[in-house]
Amino acid sequence: MGVLRILGFAMIVCLVIAGLDYFQQGKKHDGSLSVSGYVDTIKQRFAQQQGEREAKAVERDRQNRWNAGAKPYLPAAAQGWDRYELTDLDSAPVDTVLSEYDPTPLISSVSGTSELIRLSKAGKEGFARKLSKTGLVYSNGDEVAWFDISLKPKSARNSLAGIALSRQQNFAAMTEITKGFAVIDGVAFMETTYSMLESDEAPDYRRITGRIGIDEEVVIRMNTNASDEAILELLQAVDYAALNALLTFPSPVVGAGILIPQDRQAEVAQKMDDLYSEMILVQEKMTDEKLENLNFAAVMVNAMTASGYNSDGIMDITGGKVFENQDVLQIGYGRAQKLLLESDQRQAALADDTAQGSGFFKRLKDKLPAFGIPGVTGASADSAAPKKSSQPVRVHKGGLGTSCAQVGSIKRCAAAGQ
Repeated sequence: MGVLRILGFAMIVCLVIAGLDYFQQGKKHDGSLSVSGYVDTIKQRFAQQQGEREAKAVERDRQNRWNAGAKPYLPAAAQGWDRYELTDLDSAPVDTVLSEYDPTPLISSVSGTSELIRLSKAGKEGFARKLSKTGLVYSNGDEVAWFDISLKPKSARNSLAGIALSRQQNFAAMTEITKGFAVIDGVAFMETTYSMLESDEAPDYRRITGRIGIDEEVVIRMNTNASDEAILELLQAVDYAALNALLTFPSPVVGAGILIPQDRQAEVAQKMDDLYSEMILVQEKMTDEKLENLNFAAVMVNAMTASGYNSDGIMDITGGKVFENQDVLQIGYGRAQKLLLESDQRQAALADDTAQGSGFFKRLKDKLPAFGIPGVTGASADSAAPKKSSQPVRVHKGGLGTSCAQVGSIKRCAAAGQ
């Protein structure tokens, strides 16, 4: 009997819960929810919860891959190439890179003042250990390349340290003069030709940089003395779709199979870099507004609670006066990239069609009698044109007020006053 009572009580509880849930769902449907409709709502809510659980699992997996870093995505050594760890200080290619190619970690990869002090005291070995977390050295005969893929986290825009770090990174990028190099699988690569922060002498190596995303970015860098062909061989061996999937908001143009002719890649890369620079200026304007509306109490609280350069504080440093959504910047940048490439491809296709069409109409025009003599072009057309008469023109004026002119055997007269 005790078991039956427990089962009965459980059934009553379930019925009460179901009744309350049915009542709540009925209110959402203006009281017109049928039993079958209620069953459908149960299925829909279960599917929604299942979708949310799957989305959370996907996000956890993405975050774990982000935390693991991008070094595993560096390509294996192709035929003729050798690959070295930056901690292999006894190898000649690594020594060349460390002494001549000026490899540097991203500013955002330094977590705070304590790590910066450790790096400055660690010397060459400590510096190489830091670089080895994100990069490798490749060599093929006399050609040597430092190849690095670093993950730049979203800027901490709610603390003075984070804003200063973000502004320093943007300023460093704006001091460089670059030119388009290539577009590979939707990623624009630029070659730095001059940096205002360095000496006037051009370095003995080339600097290639590509980026996926904005603010939260995958930054691909290569310092090398290699030729264009060798650089492209290394860059084309990277899985950019997999790198793109590391971002919270992946770029819609990366890994999408967009192909750009080789002769136009430098031009398109320049356009994409110009777009990136414009979006950075938007972020800088927002920084100016924040600095003009600082709430100093919030700044002090955030300074005490932030754990590093890339850590946001717990209070809005503007006291709610300036609203910034960094996600909007990232999503908008991706959409703008997509529109830019689609527009560029349409214009290129239109230019090709126009060039082909103009050639067709020129050939057609040469064959039409209305525009020329059939089968006659150039000098032959000039020789076939009607010849002017060489006969003299005689004019007679009589006393009746008429004037006549005779050309050959044809005589024309006009009355006076006309």
